[in-house]
Amino acid sequence: MQITTKQIIDLKKPKLKTDVIDVLKNRFSPRVFSEEEVKNEDLIKIFEAARWTPSSSNRQPWFFYIAKNSSIDFEKILRCLNESNYWAKQAGCLVVGCYFGEDQMGKNNYAQYDLGQAVMSLIIQAQSLGYYSHQMGGFNKNMIKEILAIKSPVFPWVVIAIGKIGNYSKADQILIDKDNKERKRKEIISQEI
Repeated sequence: MQITTKQIIDLKKPKLKTDVIDVLKNRFSPRVFSEEEVKNEDLIKIFEAARWTPSSSNRQPWFFYIAKNSSIDFEKILRCLNESNYWAKQAGCLVVGCYFGEDQMGKNNYAQYDLGQAVMSLIIQAQSLGYYSHQMGGFNKNMIKEILAIKSPVFPWVVIAIGKIGNYSKADQILIDKDNKERKRKEIISQEI
């Protein structure tokens, strides 16, 4: 039986204990993207959301490399991804999220946490504009540092695929099988409210 994109989207809707805002309710990390371009004006909004993320002591220890599909840098980033992330070649753009391990204030023990917050801000903004995102830790950090000329104290930490969701009825069966699973979450509250 052929699966449709709508069936995947419906399957990925969480079974919530209470209602949350739509952008969070509808967010998931697909592996099937269309090659539709991420508009420049939308990228500006996405990264403005990241720019205004809160950070420890307002250090804002994040830096992003943005590469649109079909660009030279996009191809370079693709070469650094683990083989299992081959699906990212269809995304509208790839973003390398980096953190500053230290700055003029010295070592930053919260840099990775703050980068994570900034990434969540950009993902939520992207989702609100009709784009999906998929974060990846599966990439060669040393290789990406070399090809993008990233020098310490900046460290690449995550690659994010951003784009419009693709057509699952034409997707690779391996990707369909991975995404055709209901989302589950563990409990996070240790005491009853």
